[in-house]
Amino acid sequence: MSKLFSDYTISAQVRYEAHTLIYAREDGDPIRFGGILAAAVFSALIADTDEGDRRGIVLDTEAQRNAWYDAYEHETRRENGGLLSTEVQSLKEAYIELSSSDNALSHICQNDRLYDLAVGLMDGYMQRLVREQVCEQIYEVHPWHEPFAQWLFDAGFIESWRQDLLAINWTNPAEVFTLAEKIINHKFEIINNQSPTFLFDGLSADQLLNGYWEWLWGEVQAQANLYPDANVRLAELKKTVLAQETDYDFLRPDLQSLAPDQLTLFRNWMARWKEFVGQKLASDIPTSGFKHPQQELFLDEIMSVPPAHNYVAVRTYILERCKYDKNFEKYFRLHKMTEMAQQLTLLFGWPVDDNALGKRMRSKAKK
Repeated sequence: MSKLFSDYTISAQVRYEAHTLIYAREDGDPIRFGGILAAAVFSALIADTDEGDRRGIVLDTEAQRNAWYDAYEHETRRENGGLLSTEVQSLKEAYIELSSSDNALSHICQNDRLYDLAVGLMDGYMQRLVREQVCEQIYEVHPWHEPFAQWLFDAGFIESWRQDLLAINWTNPAEVFTLAEKIINHKFEIINNQSPTFLFDGLSADQLLNGYWEWLWGEVQAQANLYPDANVRLAELKKTVLAQETDYDFLRPDLQSLAPDQLTLFRNWMARWKEFVGQKLASDIPTSGFKHPQQELFLDEIMSVPPAHNYVAVRTYILERCKYDKNFEKYFRLHKMTEMAQQLTLLFGWPVDDNALGKRMRSKAKK
């Protein structure tokens, strides 16, 4: 099967050889350049010709162009083609080579429509490479992590890097030169970007908050499910989550480096998040049919809280308190052991397992 980008002589002045476009000028040395721009110009020149049809070069739809991009990457893989760093450098070198002659690219392409096709192919491919780097959404390149304040602060710097890349005009040689130098000198890394952006490309505030919440609550549920008393544990975790997610004092030293407008925007995000997560945790959140029990038993000044998971001490607590506290005794007598365990969990501050409690109460009764 013929390759799309195998060598071919288009005319006495233009040929494509070893993934390099060569233009023989009449008034100077030949112009040579490679990379995606060379492949795009070559394909534009032979599209809709017998040779283009033989190679299967069709560029009318997005799907056809994506297939062309895939073929380019496959055929230039051994030359390290298809990487953003490689293609940026090749494009920079192409612009340098083309600058040696006025309107060289226009002369090579022959007319405006072929020029637009070639440049459009190049631009579309470079944008595709950028999308592979920055992903479609911020949370794909920078996954969610707790707490929201830390994720937001870190994401702001990454978003600046994302938006810088997305905004590059690939037909502007100066912008390509700047990016190429940053890549060569390792100065286009996320950590070196000192100006965070707290407005995220293609993502509304509601979408961001809901996305983080869905991830967070999934993590909380997974943590609770590790315990046999998952429903009780989940109820307990709500308070912890609310405290952790609404406190960002730990970021105070880092926030001092922000410009006033950035700091204001960050604080606005946190104010919105506090209200959002507060409403979520205060509402009746479904937990596999579990509903947070209403506390009906409370500590008094006579009995002390038993040590965690010491069911002998819990049995003693129950029996002794039943002797003098009629309300406590009535609740114990009229309710199931599961309900008693839930009340003791709320009372003691540690999860009381109804099975362990029931076994302890029954074993002592038999003796």
